[in-house]
Amino acid sequence: MAFVCTHNACRSQIAEAWANKYASEGIRVVSAGTHPDEMVDPGAVRIMRSNHGIDLSGKHPKRLDEVGGIDVLVTMGCGVACPYVPGALLVEWDIPDPMGGRDEAYDEVIELIRSKVKVLIIELGCRCEIFRRASRL
Repeated sequence: MAFVCTHNACRSQIAEAWANKYASEGIRVVSAGTHPDEMVDPGAVRIMRSNHGIDLSGKHPKRLDEVGGIDVLVTMGCGVACPYVPGALLVEWDIPDPMGGRDEAYDEVIELIRSKVKVLIIELGCRCEIFRRASRL
């Protein structure tokens, strides 16, 4: 599962962190950008650490071609053409970018992403279970 936005500096990094927290063991979660920044947004790092106990300080932005095989591609609504990954399930979110904004803007986006990640993981788990059952028939 890959979370993708333009710079891979804020929203996609936050989504990756939440997915790694909530996904089942063995699920590979990554994030990437179409035009990665030099570093993860300091505001995202600070708010995720102070308000949620999640440390993004060791993360760095990456290009999509650096992350390898992807089965689910989640785009964050960046206003650019979304990348095409053959065979990947495409999930499109429209998440506002809080970079450079007030702490409250970061908090709102972080909570929005957290809730969407939780729902996605449940939906993907249900989809996988349906496929497992169908393959046993």
